[in-house]
Parts: sequence; C-alpha cells; structure tokens
Amino acid sequence: MASLDAILQANDVMAVLGRDVRVRLMDVSNSGCLIHSETRLAEGTIGTLRVIFDGAEYADDVRIMRCRPSNAADQWFELGAEFLWTSHPGAGSLRRVIVSLQASPVKAVFETAPSTRSSS
Repeated sequence: MASLDAILQANDVMAVLGRDVRVRLMDVSNSGCLIHSETRLAEGTIGTLRVIFDGAEYADDVRIMRCRPSNAADQWFELGAEFLWTSHPGAGSLRRVIVSLQASPVKAVFETAPSTRSSS
C-alpha cells in the first residue's frame, strides 16, 4: 500500500481513460469515412476505428471532423472521420482494404484514444 500512496502523491501522476463506441461504417474513401454512432463524439476526438471484415480485423487512427444528428429517426449521430497518418498503412490498415469494404457489410468499433491529464 505504501508504494501506491507514493505514486498517488507524486506531482507528475498521469491518468489514462479510453472507451469503445459501437459504430456503423456507412462509407469509406482514401481520406476518411462516414460512420453512425449512438454516442455523440466531439469534433476533434481522436481514436482508432477497428473493422472486422472477412474474419480479419483492420484498424486505423482517425479524427472526428463532424458530428451531427442523423437524418433518420434512429437517434444515431452521423460522424465524419478523417484518417490520420500516424503510421505507414500496414497489412491490417483499413486504407488497404477500402475497395473491398465499400461493397460489404462490416462490424466496426471506434475506440477513443486514451487521454492523459496531469494531476498537478
């Protein structure tokens, strides 16, 4: 318990918080995608969009550029997201399977990036 107390009393303690948000991938292009979510996400939110397609998981970092209520009566939100070039697109990158994704139903999850906040 003493080691936990020492950590919590430090001046440079950081906290990390992330969450998964269920989304529907509606459209995808080379620069970004349109997703629907039951959760409102603030413009500027950065996270990882994970998509399961044909038994494999693909993921890319994205930034929410637009969030507005959907035109449908489903009370979902329409999110415009841009792909972030935080790394070179690897084998598991969404950007590598865009053509296949455009014509197929997929399961998608948006995982918000952990935010850090200093306690000082």
